[in-house]
Amino acid sequence: MEKTFIDTDIAIDFFRGYPKAFDFFKRKEGTILFSAITETELLAGTHNNDPEKRASTLKLLRTWRKVALGNPAARIAGDLCREQGMDIPDATIAASALGCGAKLYTRNVKHFKNVPGLNVVAPY
Repeated sequence: MEKTFIDTDIAIDFFRGYPKAFDFFKRKEGTILFSAITETELLAGTHNNDPEKRASTLKLLRTWRKVALGNPAARIAGDLCREQGMDIPDATIAASALGCGAKLYTRNVKHFKNVPGLNVVAPY
């Protein structure tokens, strides 16, 4: 079964109620993977000032599988920042997806297209 790793933008689309994001998650079978940096980015949003919205965010994240940033992924992310000029969040997400052998689904394909060995797919 294909491993599905999502970029933060896909989760944001879901929380904003975009129908295409809902359809994407309906089509995906198995576990949705996401980077710990995605959790950080989602919780940094000002909508989390509302305790109910923050609780809703955390509840949904618990239905997916968070991939912790281990030392190998941290090293790969650092290399991607230096060699590809990526920012730290994107490099961390790419390194985490690579470490899982997963396809990375993102609307920002251009941010990830030069990462060697990374299978990047636009979700919709």
